Amino acid sequence: MTRRRWALAGIAVASLVWALGGEWVSIHAGIAENHFLDALAGLSFFVAGIVALDRRQGNRIGPLMLASGASWFCGNWENLRWPVWGAPLLVFGSATAAFVAHVALGYSNGRLATRYERVTVAATYVGTAGAMLGFVLTDDPRVAGCVRDCPWAPVIWSSQSAADAFEWVDEHGAYVLVPMFVIALWLRWRRSTPAQRRYLTPLWVAAGILAGVYLISAIVPASPHGFLRLLSDFQALLEICVPAVFLAGLLSARLAQSAVGSLVVDLQAPRPTGELRALIAAALGDPSVDIVYAVDDGGWIQADGSPALLPTDESGPSARQVTVIEREQRRLAALIHDPAVDPGLVRAVAAAAGMAVENERLHAQVRAQLDEVRASRSRIVQAGDDERRRVERDLHDGAQQRLVTLSLAMHAARRQLTAGHPDAVADTLALASDELRLAIDELRELARGLHPVILTDEGLGPALQSLADRAAVPVSVDRVPEHRFPPTIESTVYFVVSEALANIGKYADASDASIHVTHDAAALIVEVRDNGCGGADPARGSGLRGLSDRVAAVNGRMTVVSPVGAGTTVRVVLPGSARADRVDLVQRDSTGTPVGAAPHWTPGGTP
Repeated sequence: MTRRRWALAGIAVASLVWALGGEWVSIHAGIAENHFLDALAGLSFFVAGIVALDRRQGNRIGPLMLASGASWFCGNWENLRWPVWGAPLLVFGSATAAFVAHVALGYSNGRLATRYERVTVAATYVGTAGAMLGFVLTDDPRVAGCVRDCPWAPVIWSSQSAADAFEWVDEHGAYVLVPMFVIALWLRWRRSTPAQRRYLTPLWVAAGILAGVYLISAIVPASPHGFLRLLSDFQALLEICVPAVFLAGLLSARLAQSAVGSLVVDLQAPRPTGELRALIAAALGDPSVDIVYAVDDGGWIQADGSPALLPTDESGPSARQVTVIEREQRRLAALIHDPAVDPGLVRAVAAAAGMAVENERLHAQVRAQLDEVRASRSRIVQAGDDERRRVERDLHDGAQQRLVTLSLAMHAARRQLTAGHPDAVADTLALASDELRLAIDELRELARGLHPVILTDEGLGPALQSLADRAAVPVSVDRVPEHRFPPTIESTVYFVVSEALANIGKYADASDASIHVTHDAAALIVEVRDNGCGGADPARGSGLRGLSDRVAAVNGRMTVVSPVGAGTTVRVVLPGSARADRVDLVQRDSTGTPVGAAPHWTPGGTP
């Protein structure tokens, strides 16, 4: 017995006192009715409400059931004729039909799925409790001929015509409210899934017949021969069906949990990929169930490794329910199932299949990684081919044309020298010298694009500073480690920063940027940030996707955070625990002194 259950026990005792006390007052007041059936109907709502509060914490059905039971006995307690006592009882007791309609349309979680359902329930509350409240506030009990002779409260605004109007709405509102309710039931049945229809059809049938009884009660005038009393007893029987269906659903869910034992047995045997979904679907009794698996980057994948998305938080009775399976506060998978499936059964199945889900998730993640490796390898090969074609084009259009011009100039100079024109030879040689210098510059620039010499000779700090100096926007460089790293790590950092700065200049519309490089015992972390327009998407651009492939090739990870209007951050985590010693990177003379070693470099300083 927890505190919550002690509180529920107190509610149960109070409910029993309210029900039996109301019937006792009604009996002693001489009210002729079936008191046993009346008490059974009200108590059934109390029982269902208490069970719902215990088994369905956070579900609105429990409070609605309790409100229905409490309002059911208000008419009995009115017979005490105490001053002020009757007014709130009369108003709250008239809302019983509205509570029942709310339960029927909001079952099984108490939420109204569509706007029409919300309008229907609101109109029911207004047409019952609202109309009675207006009558109470305008009808003066002291006026002769008042329909009720009890001093319930002072009148706020005495108007017999207004009181008559509110009374007419209370008595004839069923003409409009009942058709609205029946249409809402029919629309919900059309939108429901097969599982929801299987669970809720008995409730909807009982609610539909009950609505018809309410309509007949409004149409048929009071009969001294007991017809309305018989109709009232039939109405009580139908209202008992509402909590009875709820309790039957709980019982069927308990019985369905016996399927969890069969699931545990079935999971012991080896099974092919994808069969886990079929086993879980059989245990839940929901053929439409689907299962997706969590990956380390926060996404979801199918059993075959293909990407997956969770359903959005849509409303409606046909919306899919998502239950996340966790182990040790770590997401493993998500079950996507019909919302009509009992939550307790879903949790039991998820707990029973936890180990199998973990194994299936690892297999799915391996398949996804394999697919990504294949795609990345294909993109790397394509990028290599494109780079070779670019180098070939640059050589053909640049240095090669310069060298051809140089060759022609040398042939012309030889002919001029043979012809005895020394002045022309000097001019031709000057032209050839210019062409040779331009060819050397273009070859040097091309070689710098293949692998920067400054990176090899001086390290990350000066190389990144040179990129910052040539960037299209002001770029600050800070926190660059002074020691050296393996060449593959350094070149990866260099080209990531180079591509990121190029993208900032082309697309970011930024006023400044920064480069941060940090290193610990486990990783080298590089961040390039800007204050531009954001909105960068690696999936839509080959540049960022190529960088991601380059980073993945050295077992690194790259993430791009780029909210629209808030700038972009490119973050790369590389395995940097293996530091390369300078002795392997520079030559030393016979005394051990480095030959041509780079002097100490500080961010923003001059090497």
